[in-house]
Amino acid sequence: MQWLSVCSLLVLLSVSARSQAQNQICTIFTEAKEDGFKSLILVGLSQNLPDSTLGDLVPLIAEALAMGVKCCSDAPPEDCERDVADLFQSAVCSSETLVEKNHLKMCCEKTAAERTHCFVDHKAKIPRDLSIKAELPAADQCEDFKKDHKAFVGRFIFKFSKSHPMLPPHVILAIAKGYGGVLTTCCGEAEAQTCFDTKKATFQHAVSKRVAELKSLCIVHKKYGDRVVKAKKLIQYSQKMPQASFQEMGGMVDKIVATVAPCCSGDMVTCMKERKTLVDEVCADESVLSRAAGLSACCKEDAVHRGSCVEAMKPDAKPDGLSEHYDVHAEIAAVCQTFTKTPDVAMGKLVYEISVRHPESSQQVILRFAKVAEQALLQCCDKEDHADCVKTSLAGSEVDQKITDEIDYYKKMCAVEDAMSDDSFEKSMMVYYTRIMPQASFEQLHMVSETVHDVLHACCKDEPGHFVLPCAEEKLTDAIDATCDDYDPSSINPRIAHCCNQSYSTRRPCILAIQPDTEFMPPKLEASSFHMGPELCTKDSKELLLSGKKLLYGVVRHKTTITEDHLKTISTKYHSMKEKCCAAEDQAACFTEEAPKLVSESAVLVKV
Repeated sequence: MQWLSVCSLLVLLSVSARSQAQNQICTIFTEAKEDGFKSLILVGLSQNLPDSTLGDLVPLIAEALAMGVKCCSDAPPEDCERDVADLFQSAVCSSETLVEKNHLKMCCEKTAAERTHCFVDHKAKIPRDLSIKAELPAADQCEDFKKDHKAFVGRFIFKFSKSHPMLPPHVILAIAKGYGGVLTTCCGEAEAQTCFDTKKATFQHAVSKRVAELKSLCIVHKKYGDRVVKAKKLIQYSQKMPQASFQEMGGMVDKIVATVAPCCSGDMVTCMKERKTLVDEVCADESVLSRAAGLSACCKEDAVHRGSCVEAMKPDAKPDGLSEHYDVHAEIAAVCQTFTKTPDVAMGKLVYEISVRHPESSQQVILRFAKVAEQALLQCCDKEDHADCVKTSLAGSEVDQKITDEIDYYKKMCAVEDAMSDDSFEKSMMVYYTRIMPQASFEQLHMVSETVHDVLHACCKDEPGHFVLPCAEEKLTDAIDATCDDYDPSSINPRIAHCCNQSYSTRRPCILAIQPDTEFMPPKLEASSFHMGPELCTKDSKELLLSGKKLLYGVVRHKTTITEDHLKTISTKYHSMKEKCCAAEDQAACFTEEAPKLVSESAVLVKV
């Protein structure tokens, strides 16, 4: 049984290509150090054995730690060199209790590769809960944290890993480190609860963002394949490390893309093996490190956290002598020569040259330009007058202007968001999206409008100026990816289905171009469609916002072209009714009388 916990670690973090004689456990124990070693074991056990309690896992972790020490001794046991996946699965399957408790009997009846695939599939089907629940008030959490902060963080890792079985371990440990940081800061303050409430909201937003990014990457890979993922990563890391050459960046991106399929499938042996190989090789390249300050700093982190550091690092300074703009027309002879022989290399070089010059751009803007440029090269490079042909084909599609236009668009959105209250802006998004997809459920549109509000609020505040574009468009595109994947777009309407099936970079512009759906036939507008009673007198701002959004949803889907003036009239009447009835002695009786009147008056405006 002691090997179960050791192997769960190795399922998470396998070392790079090795000879059969290499002692994997000692290598990881040495690199991760004792606390990192135990944390990785805890993630692996929690993700793979979700129906086991923390108490079930504690003795296994202790045994694993002891075995880690033995594997680093002068005479390590032979099992230190056994195949990782087979050892883990054999250990699990040898325990009837674990097999029954975690529903693994079917997997344990298989052998070799079939058993491995079964374990991976089993983990992929484990239900996940994306929320982070604080079970105790700040004062109680602080007491537990101060008493034994390692045990406290361990409980957090256990719960979070169980509810996020497909998240890579390095992400979970980075999140746990962040949560520990919140408590370290707040537990030393007099107003711990106020501090915790504020910082927890920021922390939860960061966690949601990271989970959404990873989910979106997996969706993009599933729908569009390696080519789009490679283009995205080439842009992302060229923007972060403009000092690296195209050849250096290309090699790095190839290794990054190799991790996506196994990590998204839940095959953590291959996932973490590829990730570790990647980070080890990148951090061993002194030539790149000497020019990339952000990467150099991340490579000084411990083995557990440096991968997350690389993903989060900000763009380095551009190299001296780099022109402000990339003129593809000046290089067109060389571009066409490369494109004719190796189109993907030519397109990669084009994307690289734009990306290193424009860290203020989103990936999607660059990809939209690349799509147009690729068509121009396909049409023109075989022609004698290829230079003039490309210039004509790209007329009006200059990437610098496209970037400027998109930045201006988001700056205007930020100005609108800033001028309105949070609730008003979110309600306006509810109206906008109900107009274009009234077939969607309230829950779907509530989530969409809330997400758009949260994205713009965060990006306009945290990334003012030029960098609002990559912040906002990346996150909004992540939300679109999730919506198109979570729901059957054809069940909403043909226009949404059409946009969901567009190329990756054009999904958002496609949705923005959709006009209000005038063909939707709504059910009759009746008072029974709205539940308006004494619950509206609550001081809970979230409940009030939800009630207001439900009213708007119900009205707009009955007339998607309803004017803003009519909506303001309905909103004013709604607030008047609420004030009147909340002040009444018999609130329920008041709402019973006034709510049907509001619905009837709204029905009249809908018909106008």
